Amino acid sequence: MKTITSKLHTRQRNYLLIFGLLYLGSGIVIHFTEGYSLSNWWHIILGIGMLALLGYRFYTKGLFSVIKWNEEKLVLKAPEQKHIIFKRNQIKSLKLTDKSLTINAGLGSGEMFDLNYFKAEDIAFFNKDFIKEEATQPEAYSLAEA
Repeated sequence: MKTITSKLHTRQRNYLLIFGLLYLGSGIVIHFTEGYSLSNWWHIILGIGMLALLGYRFYTKGLFSVIKWNEEKLVLKAPEQKHIIFKRNQIKSLKLTDKSLTINAGLGSGEMFDLNYFKAEDIAFFNKDFIKEEATQPEAYSLAEA
């Protein structure tokens, strides 16, 4: 499958990093100033857990948006969401702008996908390879309408 991947979604990364460091730091400071307490350990464990979760999301690419396609299907994945799969013959129309991809698959089935973190070259490649190819197929609907 051909794939394009977005840049890092900084908002999802920053909240885990900031709160993980705050919990870890506050737990360590309170631990050394006030002594042993269950709440001190809870802050330390929570901070380490948030930083570990951030590392896991980096490892599994959970903080990136991904668009995959081939001649049979289109797969979209936003950060912290499941894969959304559209079969090529189910797609009624596609509308691609600089900021979003709108897919209409008919009768309440469709998706609006944010393209803010994708590079312009990747969007142009997707447009040329998937959308323009889709438009040349005889069974395709008008892809300029959405």
